[in-house]
Amino acid sequence: MLTDLNTFLLSGLESDFFAGGIALGVMGISAGIGRMLWVRLRDFVLRRINVTVSVDNRLPEFRYLLHWLESHGAMRRVRRFRLTWTGGRLDRRASYTPATGRHWFRIDGHWVRIERSLSEKAKTGNHGHVNPLETLTLLLPFGRRELVEGWIAAGAEMISRTSRIGPELHIHTDGYWSELGQVVRRPASTLVAEDDRIDRLVADVRWFYGAREWYVARGVPWRRGYLLHGPPGTGKSSAIRAVASELELGLSILDLGRRSLTDDGLSEAVATAPGRSILVIEDIDAAFTQRSAGETPTGVSFSGLLNAIDGVAAQEGRALFMTTNHIERLDPALIRPGRADVHVELGLVGAGPAKALFLRFFPGEEALADAFAARIGTERLSPAALQGWLLANAADANIAAEAGGLVTPARLAAE
Repeated sequence: MLTDLNTFLLSGLESDFFAGGIALGVMGISAGIGRMLWVRLRDFVLRRINVTVSVDNRLPEFRYLLHWLESHGAMRRVRRFRLTWTGGRLDRRASYTPATGRHWFRIDGHWVRIERSLSEKAKTGNHGHVNPLETLTLLLPFGRRELVEGWIAAGAEMISRTSRIGPELHIHTDGYWSELGQVVRRPASTLVAEDDRIDRLVADVRWFYGAREWYVARGVPWRRGYLLHGPPGTGKSSAIRAVASELELGLSILDLGRRSLTDDGLSEAVATAPGRSILVIEDIDAAFTQRSAGETPTGVSFSGLLNAIDGVAAQEGRALFMTTNHIERLDPALIRPGRADVHVELGLVGAGPAKALFLRFFPGEEALADAFAARIGTERLSPAALQGWLLANAADANIAAEAGGLVTPARLAAE
């Protein structure tokens, strides 16, 4: 059989047609191998000399980078534009940025190719506002990663310096953190309490964020939990906003009531919360009223919540704030030290704080403020009720001082 094969090949090689076919085949294989080697060599060289950075509009870096490019004249030679908006909710302004497709420009002595893509199938958004997923890809021949990182950091600083009105607000949905803008700054001095507990709370959080080495030296995880409790309207959410405002921190809100949130999703959310921000879980009693080993209607188990707060993967260097109207409903395992290290009760207030709040609305009206405090007497009211009354009568200090909508009918009758 081997002899027959050799005879066949020898006779075939004597044929010009057969020999030409073999030659063409060898040339084709060689060309294919050469093309494959060339592509691999080209890709290897390009990876070595080019820097490629991609970021999408689910991340704040997307806005930072666009802002920096626009402010440094990168848009001057771009012929196709897209209208976007920058700034917070109260100072939104138009911004012209590159349209979808590829654009080349030169900036800071570097040639840069920017490619902006839009995916209508992939969506991003919060609270009913759904937008297409946008991706921005920068390619820098002979560039460095640190260069683009510097541009992003500079863009973040510029936005913070020119448009900051208060803490940045982040919401976790669909597996990622999304920035919704900023909330108006709330000074701690505007909160109403019976004593200096708000100032002590701010001081404690300030100490925590500067105490990294203290925690490391003692081998303790650099985490701190705060539980704010009290009746509705006593300023729990306002206190958190005041802490963030005073310390220039962001607010990262976690909604345990979302059915799509799982134990794994919660752990990932806590581990990836934006830096320099306070992690906030409000009305935690509404999600967990008793210990449960199985799944709850929220999609997150009680054990999953505990592991997310202080498990192995829990993020360090961040403060966690939880609020509740009913501390008695919370499982002791949730509010023990290590998970809720500091408990702050924000309760109803009396005549003294009511007078201070009156003077904030009507500066200099000492006599009316005294009359207002006298009408309050021994009543205990929520700061929200006091503020609501004063707002409703902000145009007339005399009517506000009567406190007719605040004191009980029995007290009015007695007077």
